[in-house]
Amino acid sequence: MEKTSITTVGGVVTAVFASLCCIGPVLVALLGIGSIGAFAVFESYRWYLIASTVLLLGLAFLLVYRKHEVKCEDGTCRVEDAGKWNKAGVWGAAFISAFAIAFPYLGIATSSGVHANVSGNTVVVLAIEGMDCEVCAKGLEGSLAGMDGVRKAVVEFEQGKAIVQYDASVIQSEALVVRVTENGFHARISEHRKGEEK
Repeated sequence: MEKTSITTVGGVVTAVFASLCCIGPVLVALLGIGSIGAFAVFESYRWYLIASTVLLLGLAFLLVYRKHEVKCEDGTCRVEDAGKWNKAGVWGAAFISAFAIAFPYLGIATSSGVHANVSGNTVVVLAIEGMDCEVCAKGLEGSLAGMDGVRKAVVEFEQGKAIVQYDASVIQSEALVVRVTENGFHARISEHRKGEEK
């Protein structure tokens, strides 16, 4: 593999890892497997990975756009540059990397909605620790909303809490705490209201 390909692929890979803390939960939510919070470990390395992406892609652009002399057998010289496919590949990698880095700020995750067929009116507020972006909150919201007996779940990233309306005859609030823990975050019940519509 030539240097341009190595730096181009390296740039894309590090860009994806830089935002894996937020891309991972969306994939987990879509596939319905694993732990959303497991990707939070990448958050602490995000800026190092972004810097690596910029350096690798910068090197790829330098390698693609620099002109260099080629000695021919007859002793003459000619100037060559990279082909159009190499240039297209580097630009494609740059766009993919930019999308991956911007992903946490795009608001791609959607809300879970209300399950009208669930008649529960007990409300619990969970204090949640460990979420590092809005996408984590939306993934957790979908995970809670998908539980039997849950009418509605809203996870507020900025406040670090989840408000869950549920049917207490079907599910207990402790099961909600367990679900948050299974997703890789820490939760505790901070408020409990019975018989109240939310």
